[in-house]
Amino acid sequence: MVKERLASFICGALVACGKESVFLVDVRVKGTARISKVEVLVDTDTGISIATCLLVNRCLIDVFEESEDVKSLVGDDYELTVSSPGIGEPIMNVRQYIRHTGHLLRLQYTDQDNVMHEAVGRLLTAEVLGVAAPFIVLEPIIERKGKKGVHSEPVRLELSCIKRAVVEVEF
Repeated sequence: MVKERLASFICGALVACGKESVFLVDVRVKGTARISKVEVLVDTDTGISIATCLLVNRCLIDVFEESEDVKSLVGDDYELTVSSPGIGEPIMNVRQYIRHTGHLLRLQYTDQDNVMHEAVGRLLTAEVLGVAAPFIVLEPIIERKGKKGVHSEPVRLELSCIKRAVVEVEF
């Protein structure tokens, strides 16, 4: 409940601050009874810079200070951190698929029989905004021990079937 209300407030604050291209990935509230720690993860469709994170942080601090609603959620004493999602963090917002087009993903998904599968592949396309059934197209890579992976035919996966997606680090 707190997380959802805070997320809604942050999304509105991003628009009010003129940061429409920045989208909220996640908000985490931790801490003690004395001080709350609010961690805000943001991104853009093309990646986010440290400078943009800093501007968003300043904007949110200003808006938080003026809002009694936010103070009722996090208290008067809080720490606010704004950053981009780290490596290995699961995809939480559908717009992140756009951002990671061309990258390698590790997915857990269910098929039409509701059987869980895992796949690693290159994200070729992400049709996730303004469509009735958002989907991605993944070029699976069949992993072989000690050898380079073999590419197979691209697969279309609806987002409703994807249970977890993580961007893989490539070397």
